[in-house]
Amino acid sequence: MDRSVENIHLIMTKDGLDFIEKKLPEGYEFVMYEPGMMQQWVDIQLSSEHILERDEGERYFQDVFLKNEELLKKVMVFIKDSKGNLVGTGAIWEGKYFPNEKNREYRLHWIAVDPSHGGKGLAKALVSKLLSVFKSEKMGEGLYLSTQTCSYVAIKIYLDFGFLPYKLSENKNGWDIVFNKIKRTK
Repeated sequence: MDRSVENIHLIMTKDGLDFIEKKLPEGYEFVMYEPGMMQQWVDIQLSSEHILERDEGERYFQDVFLKNEELLKKVMVFIKDSKGNLVGTGAIWEGKYFPNEKNREYRLHWIAVDPSHGGKGLAKALVSKLLSVFKSEKMGEGLYLSTQTCSYVAIKIYLDFGFLPYKLSENKNGWDIVFNKIKRTK
């Protein structure tokens, strides 16, 4: 997350379940959420600067995720390294932006990788795994995600998986920032 970039909220949508599967590199494996993993989730979010305060992450996890722990066990994924440390996480979660659209009831949510493990394709593999979970759980035919301009590196990954900018013309300033940053980082 590049906090030097103006922070503008953006939404991306994906219709359909097609995507090219990405695998984890050797030495990593996926594990599903189990009760008691909240602190590891918070640690990953802090390391990636998705949150800046431990209390903020704990409060969010308790107020949102723990309200439906049975669903959480099916839809929250972690990446474990060869030493047994959890270094990445993401979830599919109930959405709020499209309450009346059956194929946008869910969203990719809180995707993060510890920066010390960055550049290895973990985020791509994580998005791939989450889309596989979404598909295997038969959660719909499309979904969305909420992001921000300072996450332009992640947005490039989402674009590669078929997510598209939502209301591009209405959010032109934000998307211009993202596309200019993506061009410079290629």
